[in-house]
Amino acid sequence: MGIVFEENDEEFGGIFVLSLSEGGSAETDGTIKPGDQLVAVNTQKVAGNKFDDALGVIVDSETEMTKLVFFRGNEAQFYGPTGASKDWLDDFIAKE
Repeated sequence: MGIVFEENDEEFGGIFVLSLSEGGSAETDGTIKPGDQLVAVNTQKVAGNKFDDALGVIVDSETEMTKLVFFRGNEAQFYGPTGASKDWLDDFIAKE
């Protein structure tokens, strides 16, 4: 995929895109940007998960194509008091 992930501060949890590998499929596609928050893998919510748990869902995916769902913004915007509610996020992932 060519995506380098990093864990957010412990206060928020979750992981975000630190960088994209030059020439990798993620950089070539152009839809993923550094700073994007990973919120789901296929239909499984990973928002707030620890680094190893979130990446484990990607590694364990058995689908031919693994769908990653991102939020464009920083951890405070997503996990903070004005961010997405749990119910909204659950509905959003279910519709994807």
